[in-house]
Amino acid sequence: MKRVRWERALVTGASAGIGKAMVGELARQGTALVLVARNADRLERIAGSLDVPAEVLAADLADPAQRATVASRCAAASEPIDLLVNNAGIWSFGPLAGPSGEVAEEMVALNVAAVVALSRAAAGQMVDNRRGTILNVSSIAGSQPLPYEAVYAASKAFVTCFGQGLHEELRDTGVTVTTVAPGLTRSELHARAGQQRQISRAPGWLWMEAEQVAHLALRAASRRRIVYTPGLGYRIAASLAEVMPRTVNRRMAAMINRGRAHLT
Repeated sequence: MKRVRWERALVTGASAGIGKAMVGELARQGTALVLVARNADRLERIAGSLDVPAEVLAADLADPAQRATVASRCAAASEPIDLLVNNAGIWSFGPLAGPSGEVAEEMVALNVAAVVALSRAAAGQMVDNRRGTILNVSSIAGSQPLPYEAVYAASKAFVTCFGQGLHEELRDTGVTVTTVAPGLTRSELHARAGQQRQISRAPGWLWMEAEQVAHLALRAASRRRIVYTPGLGYRIAASLAEVMPRTVNRRMAAMINRGRAHLT
């Protein structure tokens, strides 16, 4: 099957990590860009470094009004996007009843509500144009319940399930949905949550670079893959999580994360 090439992509979380790496990869392919993140200065600097047309749309997608502005751009018939990358997200670690739980509702707004709103907006004009791709960045964390990361894991489980269901809804419309579920990736996600110490204890071989994940994710989307986990080790882990009893998964995760929680 011929790979998809895109004319214009809207990327959320475009100022750092996987999102920024995707921006670079898409620009090298000649794709025009709409960059979305909260930090306008960063976005302007990134846009100025690209050799393709790039719009800057500074917005906090956890805020309903700002989310609606970005959704309007996704739905626009003028200079329409044919690739939506739902990459923006936040993570926290710790018990829901503790201080880390204060971001739980913001996490649901950004990791879940924004994905639904932007996907709905983009899908409408993509169906009208009979072409388009929605690429949702989930996480391997969504493959099982994770105590001390309960809201994050649940939000990513939603993204994975949502993406597969939406893909089937859009079958035969010319629009495809790819969900990528990476493992540990070097980015600002953990530092922003103030959990660099806990996550740094993970062995080096578990980590992937943002550029590597971005390349593999876009390749999977161009091949119209429905769900893709970058990295052989993580694909094996995801497969094991599916066949192991949920009770075993849950208790093993609780034991590991409880030890990490004691580092705080």
